[in-house]
Amino acid sequence: LVPDGVAAALPASALQVGIIYLCETSGDPELYHSVIGWETVAAFDERLFREALAELCDRHAALRTSFDLGTYTESVQLQWERVEPPLTVERIGDDNPAKGHESIRRWSREGLSLPIDWSRAPLFRCHVVAQPDSFHVAIASHHAIVDGWSYGRLIVDLLELYAAGLRGEDTELPRPPATGEHDFLVVERELLASAEAADFWHRQADAEPLLFSRGQFHGAANAVAGVEFTVPGPVLDGMRATARDTGTSLKSLALAAHARALSAWTGRDDVVTGVVVNTRPERPGADLMVGLYLNTVPLRLTGLDAPLPELARRAHASERDGAPHRAFPLAQIENRLGRPAFDVTFNFMNFHVYQDLDGTRGLPTRDWWVKGKPSFPFRVDFEVDGTEAGSRVSVAYDPALLDGARVREYARHFEAALTEAAGGAA
Repeated sequence: LVPDGVAAALPASALQVGIIYLCETSGDPELYHSVIGWETVAAFDERLFREALAELCDRHAALRTSFDLGTYTESVQLQWERVEPPLTVERIGDDNPAKGHESIRRWSREGLSLPIDWSRAPLFRCHVVAQPDSFHVAIASHHAIVDGWSYGRLIVDLLELYAAGLRGEDTELPRPPATGEHDFLVVERELLASAEAADFWHRQADAEPLLFSRGQFHGAANAVAGVEFTVPGPVLDGMRATARDTGTSLKSLALAAHARALSAWTGRDDVVTGVVVNTRPERPGADLMVGLYLNTVPLRLTGLDAPLPELARRAHASERDGAPHRAFPLAQIENRLGRPAFDVTFNFMNFHVYQDLDGTRGLPTRDWWVKGKPSFPFRVDFEVDGTEAGSRVSVAYDPALLDGARVREYARHFEAALTEAAGGAA
C-alpha cells in the first residue's frame, strides 16, 4: 500500500537509483545538486509568483516526487497529489543588483551544503531576493528528479505563468505526455533484459582506460577546478557548415574534435569517452517532460589521425548505432567491465528551450548563472548559444587527480581541433 496523498507510485529508474547511491556513499551534499539563477528586471509580486510556482508543481509530477528506498521490493518514486511550493523570499531595499546577486549566491552556497531527505517531497527549492526594480531567482534541485533540459523547461514555464499572472490573463501551456515517465521505464526495463544492448556497450567500453589506471579512480570525483574558453561565432558558423557538408551534425563534429584532442593529448589512437545522450521517449511532446531523461554512455573511436569530417561521420555512425540502446544503464556496463567505463565525459548542450523566454513579455532576464557538480573526474561541456555567455567550452576536473597545466594542454588541443573543424571540407 502507498501512503495517503500519493497520486502514483512508480519504480525508480536505474539512473535515479545510481545517482542516489553515489550521493549517499560520497557524503557530499553538493554532488548532483544543482542551482540555476538569474535576475528578472521587473517588479516582484510574491502572491502571483507563489501561485505560478504552485501551478508549476501541479503541472510537473517530478516536482512532487520523493523516493522510498527500502519499504518495497525495489526502490520506488512516489508522486504526491500536491506539495507546498518551497518558496522563500528575501527583500532588500537597495536597488544595486550586485547586492541582490551576492544574497542569492549566499543562499545557494548555504543550501547546497544541506543534506537531502529523499523521503520528503519536494526535492527542489526556490529562493527570491526582491529589490525595488528587479528580483533575483535561484532554483535548487537534485538531478535525481531534473536533468539539464528539464531545468530550462521549468524556468520557461514558471516565467510564462508569472508573466500571465501579471497581465491578469489565463495561460494554457501545452501539456506534457501524461504517461511519459511510465513509457521511459518500460524502455529501460526492456533494455535491461537485452543481451544485444549489453554486448554493444561492452564493445564500446572495452579498451584501456585513457587517463587513470585501474583502481586509481572509482566512485565520485571532486571536479571543482575548471578551464573555459569561448567558441567564437565564426568558428561555430564554420562548424555548422562543415556538419551540413558532411551530412552529420554539429554535435558529431564537436565530438570528433574532442576525440582528436584526446588523441593529441594522450598519444592514444584508440580512445573511449563518455557521451551524454538524451533518453526521452520518442513521442510527441517529449520535450515538454520534466524528469531525469539522460544517460552517459561510452563511445569508442579509433584512427584519429583521419580528417575531422571523416571522424565526424564515424562519430555520427556510432551515435546512430547506439541510439536504440541509449537508455541501457551505465551501472550495468560498469558491472560487466569491473571498472568505470570511461574517465572522460563529453556533454554537448544546446538548450534552445530558453529561446521560449522571448514569449514572457515584460519580463526581461539577465545575469544567468549555474552551479552543479557531477561525479566524473574530467568533464567537457560544449555549450551552444548559452543564454548570455554565447557558445563556450567548459572543462571541469578533479585537481587531486589531474594537474591544471595538463588540463590546459587538452583545452588548447580541443580549441585547435574546433578551429580545424570550422574550416574542414567534406
